[in-house]
Amino acid sequence: MNLLTSFFAVSFVSFLVAYAVHSTVRRKRVYRSSSGIKRLLKPADASLVDLLHQRAIPNQRLVRAFGITNTFVSGDAKVHRDFLNKAKVIISELSTKGEGWRMLGQTVDGAIARLLPVDKVHYATFIQCLTLRIILVALFKADPESLHAKDLYLVTDMINRRWAYSKDADRTALDRDNSLSEANACLDRWVRDRDGYPNPLDLIIPTYETMWRVVAVTVAHVCCHDGDNLLDIVFRFADHPTEEQFQFFREESMEPSMKMIIMETLRLHPPTKRISRAGATLGWKRFFRPTLEVADIQAVHQSPQYGHNPAKFDPMRFHPSRGLGEPELFPFGYGRLSCPAALWAPVGAALIVAKVAQQLKGGKYGLIAGPRIGDREGWERWEVINGSYCESVAPI
Repeated sequence: MNLLTSFFAVSFVSFLVAYAVHSTVRRKRVYRSSSGIKRLLKPADASLVDLLHQRAIPNQRLVRAFGITNTFVSGDAKVHRDFLNKAKVIISELSTKGEGWRMLGQTVDGAIARLLPVDKVHYATFIQCLTLRIILVALFKADPESLHAKDLYLVTDMINRRWAYSKDADRTALDRDNSLSEANACLDRWVRDRDGYPNPLDLIIPTYETMWRVVAVTVAHVCCHDGDNLLDIVFRFADHPTEEQFQFFREESMEPSMKMIIMETLRLHPPTKRISRAGATLGWKRFFRPTLEVADIQAVHQSPQYGHNPAKFDPMRFHPSRGLGEPELFPFGYGRLSCPAALWAPVGAALIVAKVAQQLKGGKYGLIAGPRIGDREGWERWEVINGSYCESVAPI
């Protein structure tokens, strides 16, 4: 009897040890097909609250990094509804059919004029500060005269730095960094409507993080592209930034539209390369299912389903002559929690791209290309130069 008791005791202790180990180890499943991504991001039997919790859990690192409270880090349906409603109002105000779109164009022009360098500036820094300035003026109605370049750099550098720190399991660097409080002091001066925007970073982080990289990559590809046809298309859109011009192309010609150029950036350089969801299985089955599920957007976008040589930047892959049509892309997610600005963001990014390219390739300013096109990082030796002060340096 004692032997039998000892056997069950040892078995029970072994089970507890195995349970403890198994429950603390992160088990990950990665989806690298369109069908898999759709199943993950739009499950048939999940409620809105379930979806919100599955998204919020992997994003808690952003709470620690930025103190944000928006729908990307919250499982609260009311927080989600409030965020969506605010986003819809902003998008409506900036519609390409309204006065807000014309004013946005003026905001972009003014921001570029204020940030173009006296001599030279690092390219990524220029695009980051430009994007933040546009967001602050267009979305938060900040006074343009209060937005000094050194303060814009302080805030963008904070976002870049703490984003990188947040990915490190060791929180020492994040805890020692005090740039968040300094950046919030700047935002307190710039954003006056604290009833409407109690935490400006709730809106700034998702908008800025997506937009600056799409703009930087697209401008780089257009300016470095062999031949002038892409620049001609971009310049035409800069002169006539309408929805019609965004989509315009001649079917008999071998030129893409401005929309195809942006689509190719979103395909080859998706602003969100991987989308994570916490495992949703309940009950005893959770011990045999992954605790983290990941939609590998980049892997899908660079698969052969998008035509020949998917690793190459080629906006013509979306031209009717290629027979590809408009294949489904996932740069803004999929399903109920996809980005509310998914339809507006491409044309909004195109406006900034066109205005920047027009300055860097059509006047006294130029762009010096580095060894490769970057993403969040990797922009070494890329510079925006003022030709009047850097005559010895040949821009691309």
